[in-house]
Amino acid sequence: MQVEEFKAEVKNILAADIGYDGHVKAVITHLPEDKQKIILNWIRKCKEGEVRPEPRRNNLLAFIYKSNDNSVRGILTKEKNSYFVELFLDKHKYYDRKRKYLGL
Repeated sequence: MQVEEFKAEVKNILAADIGYDGHVKAVITHLPEDKQKIILNWIRKCKEGEVRPEPRRNNLLAFIYKSNDNSVRGILTKEKNSYFVELFLDKHKYYDRKRKYLGL
């Protein structure tokens, strides 16, 4: 699946445009399609309330994704009682920076 197809599927799942952070394009380009589908399924579960967000003090909720082989980490952020804001996908080093930035 190409990057634009992936983003279109994310938009379809969340029923909204969201921002992308990290190296989403590079991550999706190098991921096999089955792993891309796992990420899309995780996004679907976040939207349906099957995945619990990390506890936060402010109005942002953060859903955390870690691949089984730890090669890809993700954070899907959402405004509390509102809409999804951003999808972050990257490697562990940049994931840690993003978590610190979000206060996780």
